[in-house]
Amino acid sequence: MATTKPSESESSDQRGNSTYSRQEAAALMRSAVPLARQATIASSPSGEDYAPKVALSLGSYGATMQPSTEYSGDYQPESMRTAKGLYNWHEERLRVFKDDEATWNSVDCVSFETLPLLREIHATRHVIATHEDNDGKKWWISCVFPNDDLTMPDGTTAEQAVCAMLSLEERGRPWGIGINCTDIKKLDKLIRLYETAAMKALGRDCPRELRPWLVIYPDGAQGSVYNTETGEWELNPELKAQGPQIPWHEELAKIVTSSAERRLWQGILVGGCCKTTAEDIKQLRSQLAAVQSDALYLETG
Repeated sequence: MATTKPSESESSDQRGNSTYSRQEAAALMRSAVPLARQATIASSPSGEDYAPKVALSLGSYGATMQPSTEYSGDYQPESMRTAKGLYNWHEERLRVFKDDEATWNSVDCVSFETLPLLREIHATRHVIATHEDNDGKKWWISCVFPNDDLTMPDGTTAEQAVCAMLSLEERGRPWGIGINCTDIKKLDKLIRLYETAAMKALGRDCPRELRPWLVIYPDGAQGSVYNTETGEWELNPELKAQGPQIPWHEELAKIVTSSAERRLWQGILVGGCCKTTAEDIKQLRSQLAAVQSDALYLETG
């Protein structure tokens, strides 16, 4: 991750991390977009009439700290403990991509993901309201739930998070709301909490075509926990003692199918976060394709 310090040339800080000028950092950040677009072209199956999409994934402010704090929500400096400070930070970062026409035209979707704080949800909604226009892009907000009581790092419940993401009192309502970088064992309960809260926020009489998409991409750690101090994944001893786990793709396919059959979302976008591989996604797709349910339509675009 490049940091945006206003130095004129590359140097190193006391911890040995490279630092860049704002211009250099912006160029490095934008360089990921054409690489992603090239990958979609190279991976498109011949003879199939669909175009893979490029999502601009923008993480939380906490992901830029060292050690990272997206799982604790302990933000520094003090200015980043307010919705206004977080809005300014997220808005400035988004402009790195939007102010370059070629880059922005190569982006299909924009996500604000792994958010650990309620105020960061409000901040990113404000960013969406500021930049949302008629260019056809889809925006989603996704939160992380590392706590055993199914709350976000700041204690925000799933219901409160959904209300913040969907409230009609604020502008910038996202196309989708999600859960990412969260233990798959928590996912089914969290989705059900999301469903209850979404129906309360929008009303059960809200037409399905006006409802949000559910976006879910849990981690593939299979019980391992990321240690932000060491940068290593550590296996939970209790889970290790339980023996082999259900394959990730099988468990996730079951959860997705169950939610789809309740028919409460306009659609479901599903994938994987930390520790998932291309093979995991391939197996997940095959698993979902084999499901016999009229509630599940596998969209390839």
